[in-house]
Amino acid sequence: MKVMVIGIDGLDIELINKFEKELPNFRKLKEQSPDVKLFSVFPPDSPTAWASIYTGKNPAEHGFVFFKDPFTDAEYGGHLKNNVSGKTFWDDAGKRLNKKVCILFPHGGYPAWPVNGVMIGRTTEVDIKKFDIDCWPEELETKYDFSGLKPLTSYPVRLGDMIEPTKDVILNEVALGLKLYDDIDWDLFFYYSSSIDNIQHLFWMYNDKDDPFYEEGNPYENVILDFYKFYDRDVIGPFLNKVDEKTALIVLSDHGHAMRPVKVVNINEILRRNGFLKLKEGNSKMDALMTNMKGTALSLIDRYRFIGKLASRVLRMFPRGLELYVNTTPINGSESICYLSDPSGGVKSYSYAGIRINRNLASDSYESIRDDLIELLLSIRGPEGEKLVEWAIRREDLYRGDHIAKYPDIIFKLDDEWGVGWDVNGEIFSRSNSHRLHSGNHRAETPVFFVYNADLNVESEKIELMNVSSIILDLLEH
Repeated sequence: MKVMVIGIDGLDIELINKFEKELPNFRKLKEQSPDVKLFSVFPPDSPTAWASIYTGKNPAEHGFVFFKDPFTDAEYGGHLKNNVSGKTFWDDAGKRLNKKVCILFPHGGYPAWPVNGVMIGRTTEVDIKKFDIDCWPEELETKYDFSGLKPLTSYPVRLGDMIEPTKDVILNEVALGLKLYDDIDWDLFFYYSSSIDNIQHLFWMYNDKDDPFYEEGNPYENVILDFYKFYDRDVIGPFLNKVDEKTALIVLSDHGHAMRPVKVVNINEILRRNGFLKLKEGNSKMDALMTNMKGTALSLIDRYRFIGKLASRVLRMFPRGLELYVNTTPINGSESICYLSDPSGGVKSYSYAGIRINRNLASDSYESIRDDLIELLLSIRGPEGEKLVEWAIRREDLYRGDHIAKYPDIIFKLDDEWGVGWDVNGEIFSRSNSHRLHSGNHRAETPVFFVYNADLNVESEKIELMNVSSIILDLLEH
């Protein structure tokens, strides 16, 4: 059997259910797909999640996971090639099963590498990285038009200006995909689209009536709905029309989407008040000044988008800028037992994070300290006495793998309404400084997984991203 896979970053099953009456193609897939619920990885960030989809390995095994803290290099991210090239489901399909593949724009799959067929990779995070397209074999560049494929910025100065250009990029992707679909002799076809994830990040507060910044009748109120309809009509529809009785179609996402938290609980301050974290002495005024400057800068970026655009350009010219931002801290790392570590470096107020333990101070009492931290986290209550931490565990209780040390010693997840804050020596509860910049948030529980025109051989109605690779390969073998 031939297999076509459409991967759409951030597509949310609850939004598909909500908009179902206006999404005939998604509804058709849903009605004819086995009733299987897909769960993302921890953290549910796109590079980490897609690497798990591609390889069938958990993040501690493939190693593409980043938690930032003040005392290590704060990498912005990177391309997946060094982690996954030769190890993906399409590599396995080409080498082990001798299947021809056509792979278009896989997230992080740049530069392209040799495959049994065709692969086109492009850079993402175009605010920070120079945009480029790379392909295998190289002669594809002379046969096809690769113009108009640059993803739109994540930091637009004027939101409305990116709506139609984003749709144009998607239409260009689909046009190239449909041409290659017909031109290439393939057994496995994969097309990835990133645009709706960015749209949801930027426009969530205009769509969600529960968002504190939502305004009734605002001009962007239906942008997310319109993009779901656009994907249904102009992406799913054309590919679905090409499916014959010998082709299975899988449509999936790496994570769902929801409102980014506005309320913040400052975990470092809780650690300080409980004796786990110490502040620097002697240079406290300078550290306090730098911390206030960081907060002010983030608030300005949140309020004025042109400043965010300027900041992204600075990061492109000065890639260590994020490290400077994260590493400017009043925390005394050598004398603190532990401190906060999260995937965003305190910029995005995610609801998930971790705590890194100073092993130089805690070598003899490491496990008891982990016990104490888990107990402390689970005891946190909000202003109204509500429980704030859904779960807190040792990293080894989540995943096992050679790269497990990339995770903090303790990882935890807050209630979805609360984000993790880095402020210290102040209030425990505060508000996010970046919500209006990116009001949408990744959600682990609601990715999409539809299988059309094929029986699904799985043992459970609940599957993880790591199961996707084997499902694709199993369909190819039948």
